[in-house]
Amino acid sequence: LISVSDKVMDYDPNFRLYFISRLPNPSFSPELQAKTTLIDFTVTQKGLEEQLLGKVIGKEQKALEEQLTQVLEEVNANTKSLMQLDASLLERLTSNSGDLLEDDQLVSVLAGTKAKAAEVNAKLVAADEARSSIAEKREQFRPAATRGSVLYFSIVEMSLVNVMYQTSLDQFLELFMGSMDKADKATLASKRVSNIVETMTYMTYRYTNRGLYESDKLTFVMLVTMKVLIAAERLRSSDLTLFLRGGAALDITSVRRKPFQWMSNEVWLNIMQLSQSSEFYANLVHDMTANESTWKRWYENNEPEQMAIPDYEEKLSDQSDVGPFLKLLLVRCMRVDRSILMCKEFLRNTKEMGPEYVEPVTDTIESVYDGMVPEVPVIFLLSRGADPTDSIETL
Repeated sequence: LISVSDKVMDYDPNFRLYFISRLPNPSFSPELQAKTTLIDFTVTQKGLEEQLLGKVIGKEQKALEEQLTQVLEEVNANTKSLMQLDASLLERLTSNSGDLLEDDQLVSVLAGTKAKAAEVNAKLVAADEARSSIAEKREQFRPAATRGSVLYFSIVEMSLVNVMYQTSLDQFLELFMGSMDKADKATLASKRVSNIVETMTYMTYRYTNRGLYESDKLTFVMLVTMKVLIAAERLRSSDLTLFLRGGAALDITSVRRKPFQWMSNEVWLNIMQLSQSSEFYANLVHDMTANESTWKRWYENNEPEQMAIPDYEEKLSDQSDVGPFLKLLLVRCMRVDRSILMCKEFLRNTKEMGPEYVEPVTDTIESVYDGMVPEVPVIFLLSRGADPTDSIETL
């Protein structure tokens, strides 16, 4: 017997209750958690990347994907055949009660099994070589799948900014497949992949951008850019942590004494953390001490992000891949009030993004209408005084 809502009820020991939730990481109380088994079927970034790679190959190199499917089926069939041969031979050996060498039928079966096993093994080796060759060709299209996975998880994480920002995987897959249709064709696979990545990134940006509040649009583009750079192993997760936290974890009494009166304690802690965490800025404190007057002028300038960085401008120019981010780090640590403007400058100068991701864009009623389908409603969130009625009626 069990108690349900203060009522005693019979139950069957074989009874099982399954709940399915679309909520990511549902939160249960410790008491309930102890009585349940939670299975997370949420797709991972690497898992989604593999799924998207299959979709890219299926669209761009359909014959290659079909060949891979055929090879995998053959491998499974041959592996199963080999297991059956082993099982059959073992059964013969265990059921035989006489002299094994005098059993002509068993010797014949053993010889046949050996020949068949050699044949199957040869097929497995050939299939493995074919699979390696196919995998090498598939890898040419992996950058498109990697970018797609990064974009999807960037969109998903925006729900942490505002719960209203919800996007399903089906929605994203439409964008993903559509980007391959709209991307410029190219003979070389590498150029074609590059075109798909550029088109996909911008289409996703425009699609997501029109559903965000103005204050969150820069956050989304920065999130995408950081994830792209981390996925490309040009940045580490610790670099992003440094950008977000600065020297907040340090205490002014536990670090080197501040030598500059014109600098606030908060900025000094940021500089100490930057010099400790970034190899590029390891000598920053020494450089500032040796060239204090120049650094002071830069620090007190109204637009420091537009000025050359003392002692580091040439070094930053040499770091073409991460130079814009390193400059962003320094401005964020010393002049946090200029961080938003510097973020836009960073996006302009990062080759994976560009000026089009920071320039103001307007989505017209016509452009929204062109992307509409009968099954999906369009909701307008209106600011005070806005009225799209005339534009809608004009359609």
